[in-house]
Amino acid sequence: MRVSDSQFSAMMSLAMMGTNAEINKVTQKIATGNKINNLSDDPAATVKLQGLDRTISSAEQYQDNITNVQAKYSQYETYMMTLNDITLEMNDLLLQAKNSTVDSESATGIVNELQSLKQEALDILNKQSDGVYLFSGTDVYSPAISESPPYELLANDNHRETKVSDDKSVVNNFTASQVLGGTSEFFLAIDAAIEEIQNPSDDFQTTLGNALDVTSDTRTSVMNSVSVLGANYSTLDRMMQNSIDTALYASTVQSDINALDYAEASVRLTQSLTSLEATQKTFVSVMSSATLFDLM
Repeated sequence: MRVSDSQFSAMMSLAMMGTNAEINKVTQKIATGNKINNLSDDPAATVKLQGLDRTISSAEQYQDNITNVQAKYSQYETYMMTLNDITLEMNDLLLQAKNSTVDSESATGIVNELQSLKQEALDILNKQSDGVYLFSGTDVYSPAISESPPYELLANDNHRETKVSDDKSVVNNFTASQVLGGTSEFFLAIDAAIEEIQNPSDDFQTTLGNALDVTSDTRTSVMNSVSVLGANYSTLDRMMQNSIDTALYASTVQSDINALDYAEASVRLTQSLTSLEATQKTFVSVMSSATLFDLM
């Protein structure tokens, strides 16, 4: 069969294009270190790699979520431990006023300290971060509690949740109602004690005794919230490790599927370059001849 110059040229061009495509593919693999860079390289393995990518991405997102929740927990812990300290200081002041005969100057000092501590406690419960109230439940743009009698709980007792794994979410906030045990009686009791210290009556011992009891109950409620926070924090530590392990395992499987055998790739590249060179020499040799009949 006679082959025309144009047919031969087309055949050789196709051969060189195929070899060039193979060289480009191998070169890309060597450059990326991956044996699968395109769906056509291995469709089944590509689907597996995409699934592993989603697993790693989800795990990393959960790790970020856990870190954010733990940062919030650290903030809440600081404020709640300060509340605990405030109740302890109040307890000492109330005992001092109740069990001792204090002069007018000492009574004034106790009253001033109680008023200052009460305001500090109110300020903590109405703390804001990034423009939202921390202890206001889901009503984050409202103060948690009014700062004057009857100290109404203004927001709600709802909790916000953050997803930290495929099948688990955790509470990421604490509320004023939760911390105070569902009532603002603490502040009313302190006000009553202050009034009694300033103007003693026959109810002096009863009023200060009640304030001591309410302060103790409030401290217990605060520390219960701290305990919940600590337990949640430990759970998040374990979930963080699980998420890290999941991402590491997925990455290892990914590497097993997609890691390039450089020795094999180098051999393939050398073979393709040799093939291309031979094809080019043949093409030049033939096309430089006047006719193909000399080679038939």
